[in-house]
Amino acid sequence: MTTVESARNSRRRFLKISVSSALGSVALAACSTLGLPKISKAQAAYEDRSTRREHCAGCIHFVAPHGCTVVAGDISPRGVCRYFSAKA
Repeated sequence: MTTVESARNSRRRFLKISVSSALGSVALAACSTLGLPKISKAQAAYEDRSTRREHCAGCIHFVAPHGCTVVAGDISPRGVCRYFSAKA
């Protein structure tokens, strides 16, 4: 594979991932605003304490002081789940 082909494949892969992520975020936002049922903490792989830099308090789905538009139950502002999406 030449350098040009490699660069072309990298750009293509980046665009596919970017579009997929954007569509996933839009779908989640639509679900949460349409009043669809929330998912369980287990399904969301929710953790009460994050070891990463992301935290629920910095997520677009977090509803202060202990809520979430996607995950059911009490949510810690210091927690995190697989549906984390950073606030703009």
